[in-house]
Amino acid sequence: MKTLPQLDFLAGAPRPWGGIALAGLAAVLLAGVAFSSWRIEQDNRQALARLNEQAARLLPPAPRKLSEAERVRLTQAARVAGELRAPWGDLLATFEEHGQGDIGLLKLEPDAKAGVVRITGQARDAKSLFAYLHELEADARLVRVALTTQQLERETPGQPLRFVIQAGWRGAPAAPKELS
Repeated sequence: MKTLPQLDFLAGAPRPWGGIALAGLAAVLLAGVAFSSWRIEQDNRQALARLNEQAARLLPPAPRKLSEAERVRLTQAARVAGELRAPWGDLLATFEEHGQGDIGLLKLEPDAKAGVVRITGQARDAKSLFAYLHELEADARLVRVALTTQQLERETPGQPLRFVIQAGWRGAPAAPKELS
């Protein structure tokens, strides 16, 4: 029997130096791209941090919670500001220009929040009172004019008629909002 020769397929094969070099070059390029990408991300984070710092300096500070005492003071200040915005001079002039001689105004109680004013006065008689009421109703500056009470004062000389009229005015300010 004859022996077969042993075949060694790898013994004389050339080494794949080109492929190894190409794989090494690809690895170096991949590492370079990864490093470059990491560096760009770091630069972006630093730039974002600088922009956030600049924005924080430009923006007003965040509002703080109000204490109960501060909330009460602000509500009172808003109410007073609403009272001051009402056209009190015009309203007083309106009430005084009507009913000359027969009507005496005793008290004006304004409520700017509700947009109404309560007038307390005295009239010589019922005819004068109703004439005054009709004049106020006809005045374009006033709305919702109503006689709320009337009472004859028997102990007062001349027995005047005491009355209370409530009226609103055009363009009355809106009620201030509650602060929270």
